Amino acid sequence: MTIRTRPRCLHTVAVATALLLAIGCNGETDAPTPPTSASNTPEPGSTSSGAQANPAEAVTLTIKSWKETEALIAAQKGKVVVVDLWSTSCVPCMKEFPNLVALHEKFPAKKITCISVSCDYEGLEEEPPESKKPSVMKFLKSTKATCTNLLLSDADVDVYDKIELAAIPAVYVYDTAGRMVKRFDNDSGEYGDEGFTYKDHIVPLVEKLLGGESSATTGNDTR
Repeated sequence: MTIRTRPRCLHTVAVATALLLAIGCNGETDAPTPPTSASNTPEPGSTSSGAQANPAEAVTLTIKSWKETEALIAAQKGKVVVVDLWSTSCVPCMKEFPNLVALHEKFPAKKITCISVSCDYEGLEEEPPESKKPSVMKFLKSTKATCTNLLLSDADVDVYDKIELAAIPAVYVYDTAGRMVKRFDNDSGEYGDEGFTYKDHIVPLVEKLLGGESSATTGNDTR
């Protein structure tokens, strides 16, 4: 499979092997498979972060096109927005994913919107987006991801071509004016074999933006 159809592995073989043994070869966890009836995601910021009595039960997943996803992002002006592109077949994506959840829980919903975007749909007619929901929901519930969770209805390679992305994981960060400040990826090898992390790269930028600093001082990346 080429890099366009499968996420690049950004970790060493030893790390990836250990992770695969821990979560299973198909990228799923041991969490019980959720019912497939959960389909509608609340609007971002409609509930307070960390306020759910049982976060796993509050996890929702909505199928949207990339165009609809862009519209949702644009509607979040006034907040810092973090958009994480991932899939259940991407070990580095799943390793960092709990840090997106932690970021969502750390700041008030009125200040930040965290959106996870699953790129699991590969465009196969016999495996429509709906068929990917059980495995995606299983992972989301295992991480108690009560942020806004989307499953793309566009094929992964079509989205990668559209946004000129070689492979996931990738994380977009937008400022409160709706401008993209930075896209984190490893297309150029900027972050080495280990790739970017929330701790070292994304969280410091988010905290800087929430502190009121202009996006002009953060090194805008308009890819």
